[in-house]
Amino acid sequence: MEIIPFECGPLATNCYLVIDDFTVGAGYEPVPTLIIDAPPDAANQLLPVIKKRNLKIEKIILTHTHWDHTLDTAELKRITNAQVLVHKDDEYRLLNPNETTIFNLPFEIETIKPDGYLEDGMKLFCGSLKFEVLHTPGHTEGGICLINFEHKVAFTGDTLFCGSVGRTDFPGGSWDILMKSIAEKLLLLPDDMKVYSGHGNPTSIGDEKMYNQFVGTINSHKSVFNVLDNIN
Repeated sequence: MEIIPFECGPLATNCYLVIDDFTVGAGYEPVPTLIIDAPPDAANQLLPVIKKRNLKIEKIILTHTHWDHTLDTAELKRITNAQVLVHKDDEYRLLNPNETTIFNLPFEIETIKPDGYLEDGMKLFCGSLKFEVLHTPGHTEGGICLINFEHKVAFTGDTLFCGSVGRTDFPGGSWDILMKSIAEKLLLLPDDMKVYSGHGNPTSIGDEKMYNQFVGTINSHKSVFNVLDNIN
């Protein structure tokens, strides 16, 4: 697996090309590749690399549907003809992007209908690479993380950052649900699993357990998790 990160747009949102380098070594072309998130200016930054490396973009995975992660989705779809995949609970922001943003943006966001839906536990393939989807609501209702266990890599969107966690004060956010997602999904991953998030630098699950002050508060939320389980 080769991961090429790009920092895009006014909020310095991370976008990733995830390349199946096994097929590169085997001489297969074009090379199966995922795009994870599609922030502003992603198309301009990614296209030269896609062309130069002869990459075949199979899927565009959206970790959630805030505009800073989705603005270039329609353009990348036109360029690559890749499948756009998102969790069903976050689809509404793609279908009505300008009506659902709380920000007064100086541009229009293009509507796009996803090609399919991501579900908790779903397996995705890109060439020889195998990924598992984890539904991790809290930052948004349909936030997901994408895990590759073989290479010990987690793409966490805005659920977990290096030294921080996603905001929950936007519509659809919930601090208690976010803490539950992190505790019951991400902190069960191996400590040496590398984390690539939606903003900021890479980290690891082990480092976040040790140094992330927000993760350190999870024990105080466990009684709330039981209440949430009973509600669900």
